[in-house]
Amino acid sequence: MFNYSIYILYKIFKLFFRICPRFIIKPLLNFLAFIIYFINKEHRNIAHTNLKLAFDDTKDLKERQRIVKDSYKSLLYNMYEFIMNQFDSKEKIFSKASLIGEEYVLNAIKDKRKIIFVASHYGAWEESIPYIALKYGPIGVVNRKMDNTYINNEYVKARDRNNIVMIDKKDAAKGMLKTLKNGTHLAVAIDQNTKYGIDIDFFGKKVKATDSTSRLALKFDALLIPVFCTIEDLGKYLIEFKEPLDPRKYTQDNKIEELTQAQANVIEEQIRKIPNQWFWQHKRWKAYHKVLYRRK
Repeated sequence: MFNYSIYILYKIFKLFFRICPRFIIKPLLNFLAFIIYFINKEHRNIAHTNLKLAFDDTKDLKERQRIVKDSYKSLLYNMYEFIMNQFDSKEKIFSKASLIGEEYVLNAIKDKRKIIFVASHYGAWEESIPYIALKYGPIGVVNRKMDNTYINNEYVKARDRNNIVMIDKKDAAKGMLKTLKNGTHLAVAIDQNTKYGIDIDFFGKKVKATDSTSRLALKFDALLIPVFCTIEDLGKYLIEFKEPLDPRKYTQDNKIEELTQAQANVIEEQIRKIPNQWFWQHKRWKAYHKVLYRRK
């Protein structure tokens, strides 16, 4: 009964966002981001800890606060786009974003290379993934099933509508293999902490990182194409494809480590460029700095 009540509340919010004009939605989302920053103490502290780790205290409290507040705003913009993309036409989704580096994707398709889009929790990822899937063909995406079955069913239908193939996180390895074998593109967010991975450098600190994308790229001779979706305004985004990482160019014995580090380097470069659009609230450095994340 509780899950169904939450589901009904979710449906009410969906209806509200759908019928409410954007000039009202935008200040509302900005206000909610401001409120969440102050009441969500645990994740606010995690974000500040991450910023200190990443920038070695070179950013003062005022700048860190601005970055974290903007990060919450990016998250809410993402939630809004996820809801709207359940109703928006393909043409409407395309109209909200412009592209840079599209030639990398088109050339890969022309050369019949399999593609693994290297994604991250940066900017408007809920705009970029549907956009890419609708424009260049189906994409397999790894997701954890939601605890609320009613909402999870809505989530799956929304993804399916936008050409996105859901891969259950519990069986991610098998699902990703099957996706690439079937000739479907794959998108994997690689910017979070993981228990099972390899050691790499991220912002000058040792972290654990998944090497699944590197292993898959080598196994299937797939191009790794990093993609970022920068928020310019609510409903206005810039999707940028970075130069592909080609496993054919990695010939050393430690090519898995090299490929994994190269992907992290691209993400770090983008975050340094525009730090306020990364999701700083997850414990990225937990593997080797767990004590810093203790609740205060």
